[in-house]
Amino acid sequence: MTTDRTLIIVGHPNLADSRANAARIAEIENLGNVTVHDLYQNYPDFGIDVAREQQLLREHDTVILQFPLCWYSVTPLVKSWFDVVLNYGFAFTLDGSASELRGKKAWLAVSVGSSLDTYTTEGVARRSLDEYLAPVRQTLEFCQFDYQGVHAVYGMMLNPSEDELILDAKEYGRLVASNGTPVG
Repeated sequence: MTTDRTLIIVGHPNLADSRANAARIAEIENLGNVTVHDLYQNYPDFGIDVAREQQLLREHDTVILQFPLCWYSVTPLVKSWFDVVLNYGFAFTLDGSASELRGKKAWLAVSVGSSLDTYTTEGVARRSLDEYLAPVRQTLEFCQFDYQGVHAVYGMMLNPSEDELILDAKEYGRLVASNGTPVG
């Protein structure tokens, strides 16, 4: 029996100062079937090695994009990664034929500065997190990933307690270790 390999693409511009993302990484760093790939550490000048990135995608069964919400979207380097790595012929075709990513699972692990109630029709953001992340979902689905959803932790700018961060990291670790599906 083979174990599914998981690639976690971390797109946090200042991971050392991120309590939630650091806790998540610490929770899963010793899992044998997981590769943690920090984009900002590897490409501080945004000079992405496309061949390397595509090979990493080929070698893994599940891809998790882990990033803080940045102006209701992904961080700049994650966007740049989408633009250069998920290119025609590798990640998508125009005739619907299979991409090299077809059937690989993909999900998002997002940290959000404000509270969950901000992301409601009555909240300041006026939309759900899923609505803001719809272009990311569409990109992944267009590239024939099997999109699994979002695992989000809210309130990062509200100074969450260590207990809250530990609970989130443990749930994240459980999802990664079990190749589970996030529920929101």
